[in-house]
Amino acid sequence: MTFYNDYLVLLSPPTAIKNEIDRYKRATARLIGDYKSRYSPAHISVDTMPRQKPFYIEPVIDRLEYKIARMPPVLLHLDGFAFFEHLHGKMTVYASLKNTPSTDSWFTLLAKELGIKKAFTPHITIARDITGEQFNLLWPVIRHKKLAEPFWINELTICKRDTFSGPRTWQHFKRYAFKNDMTLGPAVNSGQPQTDLF
Repeated sequence: MTFYNDYLVLLSPPTAIKNEIDRYKRATARLIGDYKSRYSPAHISVDTMPRQKPFYIEPVIDRLEYKIARMPPVLLHLDGFAFFEHLHGKMTVYASLKNTPSTDSWFTLLAKELGIKKAFTPHITIARDITGEQFNLLWPVIRHKKLAEPFWINELTICKRDTFSGPRTWQHFKRYAFKNDMTLGPAVNSGQPQTDLF
């Protein structure tokens, strides 16, 4: 029996974009050697929920389907490369996404529907937590590469893994489509009687 799970909420680009990002990851590995995120499939991380009790969080996740179905799919554009600086001299190089008023509004709505309070920069990681030395090899080569590809995001994916044991790889858990369906009624009743407060 699993007592605690970690959950990862992400947006998965289409195969052509995954292949293009993998091409950059392979080239990066040839240049700087192996690195932490080398074999991770291309995705846009939205949120993580570490150390959750499945009996509590999974019904909450199930109720997200209604909220996600009301949202439209979104057209995103890869727009070159950028990087994050971390503690202890570590760096992350990523494929950036073009920030437009419409995509900014869409990500704001997604964060609201998912109850995400923290700010995040939507991106697709190329090389995560690399050393300053590796970064200094990679950045001069990749910074001016042209990467400008449009792609649609049509669904939200949730993955999970056991917090304390088992494989540390993420396993697919749920997938919810963005349907732009504003005709949906209220969220499904949980079966619990409603408490009358007045």
